[in-house]
Amino acid sequence: MKKRKDKIRDHFQKEAVIFDERVVKVAPNYRDMIEALVAAIQFKKKKPIKIADLGGGTGTVTYLVKKKFPKAQVTCIDISQNMLDIACAKLKGMSNVEFVLADIENLKFNGKYDAIVSSLVLHHVEPGKNKAEVYRKIYGALKNGGLFVNADIIVSADKNIQQIYLNKWAEFILKSFSRKQLEHNHRRYKREDRPATLQNEINALKQAGFKKVEIFWKYYNFVTYSAQKNN
Repeated sequence: MKKRKDKIRDHFQKEAVIFDERVVKVAPNYRDMIEALVAAIQFKKKKPIKIADLGGGTGTVTYLVKKKFPKAQVTCIDISQNMLDIACAKLKGMSNVEFVLADIENLKFNGKYDAIVSSLVLHHVEPGKNKAEVYRKIYGALKNGGLFVNADIIVSADKNIQQIYLNKWAEFILKSFSRKQLEHNHRRYKREDRPATLQNEINALKQAGFKKVEIFWKYYNFVTYSAQKNN
């Protein structure tokens, strides 16, 4: 029987070619969420910063980061080679971009970064010890004053609020897909995803060493937040 991580890899290998078309139909206000992620990165436009994009997928975030910071050196990291191949094609012509095939839980960062970003990937990491370890690695890989920004799915500790989250999510998905496809999506969510509460995410970040966490954007169970490593 395949491990959960292998199922996740297979999922993204198979759907890489349709990911960009599909994500805007399953993640409400996806573009707003990603724009909030990029807006949270505050450096001078022409500064030659170094950024890691965890779960970079098809390169959408890396592309937007490079548009905002043309002199940035960006490392796009993903578990799926097919996703990285699409990212490479999307980012063709942009300089100082490298692509790394890796599982973020086993990743060894190469040097120190001004910013580390991630989008719709860390909810695949088990809450608790595993998530705390990922956050500690991120904290250690940032320069002093460096920034971590994450756009992701969360859950509510309140079962009634969580049901509202799921209902609103289903309502959005049904605008583009059938109820049968919605049910398939929900089964995969339960099988592959391990989202945590926002408070647990904040606690894990602070345990890793981050002192300040800012919520940049939120829509029900989708959120973008940042955490800065103190100078």
